[in-house]
Amino acid sequence: MRPNAPVIYFTLGTEFGVESGDLYERVLAGLRALPVNLLMTVGSQIDPAEFGPQPDNVHIAQYVAQDEVLPHCDVVVSHGGSGSVMGALAHGLPTLLVPIGADQPMNAKRCEELGAGLKLDAATATPAEVRAALTELLAVPSYRQEAERLRTELAALPGPDHAAALLEQIARIR
Repeated sequence: MRPNAPVIYFTLGTEFGVESGDLYERVLAGLRALPVNLLMTVGSQIDPAEFGPQPDNVHIAQYVAQDEVLPHCDVVVSHGGSGSVMGALAHGLPTLLVPIGADQPMNAKRCEELGAGLKLDAATATPAEVRAALTELLAVPSYRQEAERLRTELAALPGPDHAAALLEQIARIR
C-alpha cells in the first residue's frame, strides 16, 4: 500500500467480467503504475492469480462488499452497471466508465453529461487512455464536486418507505 495515495476501486460487476475480453488487463496496465492504491474485483469465475504478481499498491480479489469499500475510495472505475454507478454516486465519487453492454452505455453517457465521470470505449481503450482519464478525474476538482452534488440529490429523494406507501395507496384505490 502507498500511504496517503488515492484509493481506486475497479470492478466489472458480477455479470460482465468473463465477457470482457482483455479489458481487465488493459485497465490494470493503465492503473498499476500510477501513484494510487488499486483494489480490483474480478468475480467468482476468475482466479485473481491469473493476473500474476502485482506491486504492493494493487490488490485483486474475487469479491468485496462494495458498500464497505466505497467510503474509502477516491474514484470508481467500472463497466457502468446500475449498481456500480449508483454506488459511486451515492458516495459522491467520480467514476471512469468502460461500458460493455445492457444499460451501461446509457449510464456512462449520462454520468459524463452530468460531469461526474468520463467514459472510454471498452473495446478499444488503451492503458495510456485509462491512465490519462484516471489522472484527469483525480486532478480536476469539478468531477468530484459534481459527484458530491449528485450524492446530495440522491440522498434527498424519498426512500423505500415512500414507495411502499404509494403502492399501498394504489392497492387501496383498486
